[in-house]
Amino acid sequence: MSVKISVTAPGAIAGFTVTIDSPALTAEMLAKVGLATELNLVNPGSMAEALGALGFPSGEAVSGKTALTFDISALVPMIAQIYNETSDHKFILKVTDAKGKSTTKTLTCHLTGKVALAYNNDADLWANTATVTAANVPDGGSVQYRVKGAADWTDAVLVEGSKYRLAPVYETSKNAAGLDVHTIKAGTGVFAATTYEVRIAKDGQAVDSKEFATAVGDKIPNGDMSGWSKRIWIDGSNNEFPITYPNPEGMKVWDSGNNAFLEQNNGEETLFTPLCRQDETEPGTARLQARMVLGFVFAPGNMFTGDFDYSGFSGTVNFGKPYAWTARPRALKVRYKAQIGKIDKVGSYDPDGASYQDKQDCARIFVAVVNWKAQHGVTSGMTAPTGMWDPATAKSLDEGAILGYGDLVITQTATGWIEATLPFNWYAKDAANPASAPFSLVISCATSMRGDYLTGCSTNTMQVDDFEWAY
Repeated sequence: MSVKISVTAPGAIAGFTVTIDSPALTAEMLAKVGLATELNLVNPGSMAEALGALGFPSGEAVSGKTALTFDISALVPMIAQIYNETSDHKFILKVTDAKGKSTTKTLTCHLTGKVALAYNNDADLWANTATVTAANVPDGGSVQYRVKGAADWTDAVLVEGSKYRLAPVYETSKNAAGLDVHTIKAGTGVFAATTYEVRIAKDGQAVDSKEFATAVGDKIPNGDMSGWSKRIWIDGSNNEFPITYPNPEGMKVWDSGNNAFLEQNNGEETLFTPLCRQDETEPGTARLQARMVLGFVFAPGNMFTGDFDYSGFSGTVNFGKPYAWTARPRALKVRYKAQIGKIDKVGSYDPDGASYQDKQDCARIFVAVVNWKAQHGVTSGMTAPTGMWDPATAKSLDEGAILGYGDLVITQTATGWIEATLPFNWYAKDAANPASAPFSLVISCATSMRGDYLTGCSTNTMQVDDFEWAY
């Protein structure tokens, strides 16, 4: 930048002052280099040397002159080196001649602040973090982010230098079992399938802004319940029976208990309608139906991620499937219909069965993120049930940790589709991504909460569809 000033004073210069009005060249800053906000070029005193270094003439080079030109091109760029905000910097020049006449002129240098804001393309969608680089943040300014179009901004946290982290804020509470659970505060953290706005702001106004979008996240296999097939079950006599299977051909994610017993017909007419099947009137949805088997054994409608083993008059639900997590979800979304009645059958091995007779039954859907070395088995039937578990009451089982869960208890009939969201409660908010665990995902749906004890309403039904993660 070239800044040259010419002064003419036919009556000869008797006085020449320069007043500096600048948010950068403050009195404190100028004092460090031997100057002040009021400069007297005719009588510079101890400032003469510093003035000369910056291009200002002083003393005899000014006094009595009728014309002079000086160059302060070295001074003005210094402002941008010490100050980064868009601003005006004024030099008020007052010249007085020997006859007492004076002229005042203001030289205004406008600085357009240069800021640099960049997304570092480093989102960790399991930890829900990302960083941005924000150079030259103005004094009193901040780096903020939000989901695109959201009402409120959240402050990013300075990590070091010019790097800022966008990170989740966890809120801690007690669940119904008295266990500490952690949830992510709305508006904090970085999630999959989302576009974010980031800005450098001061006084509520954006100085610079950027946008970035995160990866699409994960899908739940056959989450839309469109894929159905048959799997072959072999009984104790090596007879093969085709059993209704809530997966497309070749997939082994979902299963259902007791279909093996109900459908052992060698491909002919079924003995009973299976407890889990594709709905006849709304194909592409799963219909779970409770029933009385052989007239006296209550069997709840159910579907889960895992595998079912049937032996004799008992069956074992082996919960858990491997899952390639790439992103932590906020919640599980699912659609459901339900018919919920009063409990009309109490299992003979239910220790609290008498207290449930004729009470309103409840259906349940839950999801759990786990880090298990093996599947967890729950066995029930004509013998005492074993292995019952509830992710809302335990942080771990013998197979490993339960990192977090979402839960929905359905207490009344819903004849139309309900879109439900099951927010995650995290026991282990800082746990590593369990994608490499042998078993890391459990989703369970049952028409009766106490179905493991063979207690429930024999007319309950539930339809489920469109399982997906909410980010």
